[in-house]
Amino acid sequence: MDIKHPDYNNSIVNLACSVLKHYGAENHHETLTIFDNYLKKNYKNVVVMLLDGLGVDALENHLDKGSFLRRHFVSEISTVFPPTTTAATTSIESGLTPKEHGWLGWSLYFSEIDKIVNAFINTLGDSDEKAADYHVAGKIIPYKSVYDIINETGNATAYSVSPFGTNKVSSHIEMFEEVERLCNLAGNKYIYAYFPQPDAAMHEYGCYSSEVTSWVKELNEGVEKTCQVLKDTIVIVTADHGHINLNYRFVSEHPHLLKMLVRPISIESRATCFYVKEEFREMFKEEFYKAFGKDFLLFSKAEVLEGNLFGEGQAHRKFEEFIGDFLAVAIGDQGIAYSPKSKRFLSNHAGMTKQEMMVPFIVVESHG
Repeated sequence: MDIKHPDYNNSIVNLACSVLKHYGAENHHETLTIFDNYLKKNYKNVVVMLLDGLGVDALENHLDKGSFLRRHFVSEISTVFPPTTTAATTSIESGLTPKEHGWLGWSLYFSEIDKIVNAFINTLGDSDEKAADYHVAGKIIPYKSVYDIINETGNATAYSVSPFGTNKVSSHIEMFEEVERLCNLAGNKYIYAYFPQPDAAMHEYGCYSSEVTSWVKELNEGVEKTCQVLKDTIVIVTADHGHINLNYRFVSEHPHLLKMLVRPISIESRATCFYVKEEFREMFKEEFYKAFGKDFLLFSKAEVLEGNLFGEGQAHRKFEEFIGDFLAVAIGDQGIAYSPKSKRFLSNHAGMTKQEMMVPFIVVESHG
């Protein structure tokens, strides 16, 4: 496997900071130079379209070189760590690193309610049970969105087109139609468009399946048709992460490890946080490697805090709690689940491989 570290000088965070700078808003990190050069042309509409899971690996495996998206491919850029929707889309929508915004992954432990919460959907574990009668992550780790920041400048109007954005859509066809409609309105605009495919199909059928090929081809066609009718618009197509087919290992199959834990694992199956009882912290690393071997790197809390795996900047006040005592990062084709009863996917992400970490920077300029 190709181990790939996040590059926070050439990432989706920098892409978001280019957008902020372009509209005269404050940006907290370096911009993406390659994007800045395009933005100098001052298009009326700047569209960033994020297709969930469409990493460089997927692009190359599901589309031929003559396809629209591959013809307009400019370069590969890095996503954030962990390469997962919760962390990455929040970075695109805030201009902050995961270390700063705190939305590190699918499930996070909140001491305020002493529960591990699925951050986006506000549920517990694999059930539909609500974590609380309010949105836990939304209340405890809020952030200011790029849309609000841009709208406050008065230099443009910003929109979010997605199943849960400012402009809600329920299909990719609706998403493309809404982007086209907004682009035709008067005035300067920033439009972020998000769609949850091909990620959902990859989870269910595996990342190289025919079902995924169908989705990628359909999205390729949709982007092409939309760009053909736009005027005075630049469209960037990118992704939040790539994917990898995987097998799972189970904590429950290692009773000696299980007894060391304070609570179940959290964050992601390929970026897994362990809360370890104090008396076992000295021996945990050795026991972990005995159980899970060379498919993972294991970092202590101190090592995570000293490094910049989750990005640069001021750590969110919840960051230290969220990362637990140890963080296991997948570098092979394995994931960690609590038990065989846990929800599992054929293909997943959040590890430190090239397939998961590298996303496309695709540019389509529509003049006229």
